Amino acid sequence: MSASVALAAAGCDGPEEHGHPLHARARGTEQEAASYASVLDLEGLGRGVLVRTRGGHAVKIEGNPQHPASLGATDIFAEAAVLSLHDPERSQRIRHDGAPQMPRQLNAALAAARDALPPDGAGLRLLTGPLASPTLARLIGEVLNLYPGARWHRCDPLADDAALDGSLAAFGRPVAVLPDLARARAVLCLGADPLGPGPAQLRQARDWSVARRNGRAAGALPHLFVAEASPSLTGARADRRIPLHPAEAESFARAVAATLGVPGLASSGSHAAAAGVAEALRSAGQAGLVLAGRGQSPAVHALAHAMNHTLGAAGTALRLTAPPMARPERMTASLAALVADMVAGQVTHLLILGSNPVQEAPAALGFADALRRVGVTLHAGLWFDETAQRCHWHVPLRHPLEAWGDSRAFDGTPAIRQPVTRPLVEVAYEEASLLSALLGTPLTARAAVTATWRDVWGEESFESRWAEALETGTAGGPAPAIAPPLDPGWDRPGRPPSTGLTAIFAPDPGLREDAQNAWLQEMPRPMTGIAWGNAALFDPQTAERLALSPGDEVELILDGRRVLAACWPTPGQAPGCVTLPLGGGRAAAGAVGSERGFDANLLRPADGAWLAGGLEVRPTGRRAALVATAPPHRPDGSGAVPRLRAGEELPPITPQASLHPSWPQPGRAWAMVIDVDACIGCNACAVACQAENNVPVVGPAELARGRGMHWLRIDRHDHPQAPAASFQPVPCMHCEKAPCEPVCPVNATVHDNEGLNVMVHARCIGTRTCSNNCPYKVRRFNWNDHRPSLDTARRNVEVPLRPRGVMEKCTYCSHRISAARSAAAVEGRALRDGEIETACQRACPTQAITFGDLNADDSAVAAQRRDGRSYALLEHLGTRPRTTYLAPVVPGDTT
Repeated sequence: MSASVALAAAGCDGPEEHGHPLHARARGTEQEAASYASVLDLEGLGRGVLVRTRGGHAVKIEGNPQHPASLGATDIFAEAAVLSLHDPERSQRIRHDGAPQMPRQLNAALAAARDALPPDGAGLRLLTGPLASPTLARLIGEVLNLYPGARWHRCDPLADDAALDGSLAAFGRPVAVLPDLARARAVLCLGADPLGPGPAQLRQARDWSVARRNGRAAGALPHLFVAEASPSLTGARADRRIPLHPAEAESFARAVAATLGVPGLASSGSHAAAAGVAEALRSAGQAGLVLAGRGQSPAVHALAHAMNHTLGAAGTALRLTAPPMARPERMTASLAALVADMVAGQVTHLLILGSNPVQEAPAALGFADALRRVGVTLHAGLWFDETAQRCHWHVPLRHPLEAWGDSRAFDGTPAIRQPVTRPLVEVAYEEASLLSALLGTPLTARAAVTATWRDVWGEESFESRWAEALETGTAGGPAPAIAPPLDPGWDRPGRPPSTGLTAIFAPDPGLREDAQNAWLQEMPRPMTGIAWGNAALFDPQTAERLALSPGDEVELILDGRRVLAACWPTPGQAPGCVTLPLGGGRAAAGAVGSERGFDANLLRPADGAWLAGGLEVRPTGRRAALVATAPPHRPDGSGAVPRLRAGEELPPITPQASLHPSWPQPGRAWAMVIDVDACIGCNACAVACQAENNVPVVGPAELARGRGMHWLRIDRHDHPQAPAASFQPVPCMHCEKAPCEPVCPVNATVHDNEGLNVMVHARCIGTRTCSNNCPYKVRRFNWNDHRPSLDTARRNVEVPLRPRGVMEKCTYCSHRISAARSAAAVEGRALRDGEIETACQRACPTQAITFGDLNADDSAVAAQRRDGRSYALLEHLGTRPRTTYLAPVVPGDTT
């Protein structure tokens, strides 16, 4: 009886525990799952989301249209958060030296530790990741006021300290650079990747697609120049990409600045491409913009500020604000100071909140060894990871979808994070409650958050503004713009980089800190096609000189530190550079994330530098375990993606002769158009499709055999001219004359009355004749029964699970079509154009996907079919696909 009562209590969480109408009104109709606004952090900064729930459980994440960092779109990390929430390997219990403990034992230990602290808290250290939460910043400030001898440190492996130093040199203060790509007419990226993964990707990708769309209409496309050492998503879409060794970056920037006439320049540089780039920037004037990225020196960042100041870009192509992060400082210096204090025996108590420094800090820094010298260490995190295993105490944290909190976006916009799902871990803590316990006044996380915003809004307006913030997903506006003057002595030339083969440390474009997430592990990286691991990216010349082929194992040596990695020659990589992705080679990331690829942190210098010269490469003569879904170089020799100059048009799509009988379709005719000119290859659509349709993960062995189950793939077509590549999403074409249908012996793949090519799984006997007859190769055979691995609390109940031995493919999200049709019938109206959004369409940050009724002449999809850029994939086969494309437009002159 007592067990039954306990189980019932655990399953009956009140509105204090998850999204509930008492906190915020649900979005959506009664026929749909309820959605609640919240916020998810990436690199410490928030992106607004809407979380769809069923029975108190989160099943799907969408972007919040009212949040400036998402604008209704999602990235791969937001989409995959629901899988991390339901990860069965999440930390489930309190541990002391690895042994499970009860909460009362933890409370007693914390009380004893607090009593052992001296009155000023000397010896107490707090360590967090990057943090922009107003509530956590307030609580940490109160802890430091109560214990003046305590210190707060941060660990951020992706921190760009050079950007901070560059802004201090240029303006004498930290600044955040917020580009407005929608208003930019010419952009120069010095190692910057504004269209690549990051907390501002969704907004910047949307803005750039708007600029392209407006430019096509006006007949004057904006210019995008990218000077970088390793290929990126932004570089792939650039009008001109300049492979640039880091040793040449400052000289190139100085050459551009000198041509622009930037005042106060200490010296000029030289580069053949500088004059043309500078001329484009000068012609754009205030709509010109220069961005410097990770890995650039402080001098390059200062040069970018000076060029923007000379162009007058502030207020047009960019906005400067105070940084949204709490207490901007040099992250690597902060962590190095903590290690020095631990080695010196000055740290007696260390509280680590939501960070994994043993894994994320450079191995040369020696954090793991220094940690042993601390008397009391407590780690709070979602997983029992590398740091948790080396701490005396470990406590589970609640997942962000389960916990109260707040955050700021890249532009400073605040938002409240509310629980939107039932807690899946019985005993779990929140950062705010742990910090309040240090203050001797234990509070729930909700009480801490409400206290913060009660002080901001005042008592009289608090209740109304609180309710509005929970419902809309924002709690205020962006940070105000600032206009600091340029320091007269801003130009401080940097030291020349060391010579020899250069190691470039870079974030893995598909992981960040999410190595435990199988959706992210199995999604091929857009520029390499690698999944379930990583590889060292070589330029083809260096690979040829060392006689290395794709997948060969090499030993990388830097300052005596060694690691084994796979070699992957990459076209576009600057000669003399080897890019080493961070985030792989984990030792304690569970069955999904452990031992995937190599750990670049083992080579990274102790100061967290993004570049290091003197890299040695020694082939081992062995092959590495590498899963790659595409060859390292696939030139577009087939003309699969036509490219147009401004004003050019393609011949209209005309029906080809067919042996299939014709039949009238007087009703709706669902169709999709994908704008290749807007697609940036970010994979958000593919992960959204996987989350929406219960698409299973097959693992590295099956993926290597070509048995991946993704219903939507993104083909990258490399071009010898700019842009360097085109990304072409390929779902099911839903052919009107479908070659898959007549060959099915049991009539399992058929057309419905609205033109959808549907699968009747109950009929399918797994002959795979339909897949053999599909020229687009978009049908997937379910070799294994993946249903037991799909958690029923996570999966979308509107989409049935498919048994082993049947074909799967894109359905145009037919369940969404059905739900919208039912809602319209209940309301006694016709379906509206744009009312139905497929999962891939909703996730796309550039709005490259349009879906609707082709038979409605006034629909958006019909209008795009009539566009002069419209083309069909393999049109000559006469399949008459319902999925068509819009060709990219290239500038007439990219010199």
